[in-house]
Amino acid sequence: MMKITALKDNLLMGVSAVQKAVSTKNTLPILTCIKIEAKNNMLYFFGTDLEMGIQIHVPAEVIFEGVTVVPARHFIEIVRKLPSSLITLHLASENELSIQYENSQLTLRTLSSADFPALPEVSGDYEVHIQASLFKQMIKQTAFSAGTDEGRPLFTGILFETENDKIRMIATDTHRLALRQGVPKSQPESPQSFIIPAKMLSEIARLIYDEEEICRLSLTKNVCVFTISNIVVICRLLDGQFPNYRQVIPNQYKSKLEVKTKSILEAVERISLFTIGSDNSNTIQLSINDTIMTISSQSELGQGYEQLPVENEGEAVIISFNARYLLDAFKTIEAEKVVIEFTGPLSPCIMRPGETENLFYLILPVRT
Repeated sequence: MMKITALKDNLLMGVSAVQKAVSTKNTLPILTCIKIEAKNNMLYFFGTDLEMGIQIHVPAEVIFEGVTVVPARHFIEIVRKLPSSLITLHLASENELSIQYENSQLTLRTLSSADFPALPEVSGDYEVHIQASLFKQMIKQTAFSAGTDEGRPLFTGILFETENDKIRMIATDTHRLALRQGVPKSQPESPQSFIIPAKMLSEIARLIYDEEEICRLSLTKNVCVFTISNIVVICRLLDGQFPNYRQVIPNQYKSKLEVKTKSILEAVERISLFTIGSDNSNTIQLSINDTIMTISSQSELGQGYEQLPVENEGEAVIISFNARYLLDAFKTIEAEKVVIEFTGPLSPCIMRPGETENLFYLILPVRT
């Protein structure tokens, strides 16, 4: 006989956090629902599609403890449209939840909570703590480089490596690679590596609203749990051997330049307007000669070029890239200048913010 009162904003925080874990295509009706539980003067929301589970608790006045399951889509829409006032949720019968506000009442049919899958308990064979702001930044700077082809599941994940007081995240779709490393707050002495689906990590980044918090990662053999403030996210690890990314990273360069990040980002954005072609390669050409970089492209739409001053050492270079890959990288580089190293017109190029070793991108050129 659950009964609680809570602010509309707290209810909205709860449903917004768990909605991405709710299945939209599953044939099991229970997986399209949200479980709500009132206990210890908190209201808990749960959502899962069996691959990922999200739990959050928000403040509430619990009059009677209890649990129910509601259809996610309808309940989320109701909560969004409620007035900003005190809301009462009352499970008056086993299959009916009344939603009371001001002088009004809505009634929503519910399902049996006994059918809702339990989130797995993770004992934490291995644990690492990391500042939420750093973790969010690391996800932002790597997740876009992961693959999206479900036929090659390992490439849809991000490899985590911990060793020597560092944590590294590596993502690749085989055309580009992102590597970001940082210093966690704590981690075990023995090195570890595991692969987490990139889309799960992007969802975790979305859920981090207090960047001063510490994020706790707990792992068992095939499950990872992230705990940040009042939110718990559970997901399955990807099983398999991540490719040896170190083999593809060049250890020397033939040409190295430094250019203002904002200038090259804006120039590539403008010239990429002319990269639309029938082969979807979005090809843009970089030509570096002495202290001038020329960025150019042409298609049936027309053509354009821009020239930028650069600090350059080494050989002249003419090389082509997928413009989107360049833009994705430049948009996450927060330094004033970007360093780009070339190893030849058909070899991978490395770009990093300034001279830092904590972040770099590897991009394969387009053969033209």
